[in-house]
Amino acid sequence: MKEFLKGVLVVEGKEDAAYLSNYISSEIVVVNGFEMNPTTINYLKDKEVILLIDPDEAGKNIRKTLNERLSNVINVEIDILKCSRGKKNGVAECDIAEIMAKLQPYFTKNPAKLQQITASNLFNLGLINGEKDLRNYICKKLNLGLCNGKLFLKRLNKNNISIEELAKLVEEYKHGNK
Repeated sequence: MKEFLKGVLVVEGKEDAAYLSNYISSEIVVVNGFEMNPTTINYLKDKEVILLIDPDEAGKNIRKTLNERLSNVINVEIDILKCSRGKKNGVAECDIAEIMAKLQPYFTKNPAKLQQITASNLFNLGLINGEKDLRNYICKKLNLGLCNGKLFLKRLNKNNISIEELAKLVEEYKHGNK
């Protein structure tokens, strides 16, 4: 059974996110190393952030930068000696038991019951295969960052956005009440 975190898990790269998503059901945000998109940083500003970055020199610099830009960070550090595979060191190379032990204080037994919005709901509202400007408008209004359709759906559900709230924003956009 996958574990639920009390916040958003932030990792360095896509490999880290893919690896951890096998064990953790909470939202995982990738900062893409030093590329750190300002929209992603802005999205994280009002979230509880659990930072799990590679235990190498680059990771230390990324951790420092994120701690300077965000005020709501919980730093989870893993032992570089337990996170190596060949010449690579990092989260994706770490034994999952090590990671789960470090994250244990931040798991919740009772995750919020999410009202799931479906791809069909988004299609019916014109948010998939529809107006990209509409989706961008809603992302901005809900502080979701810029999202493609798949990420948009995931963030709507992780942030407990209701279908009614979404429909209201679509109508607001269509009627020019921006």
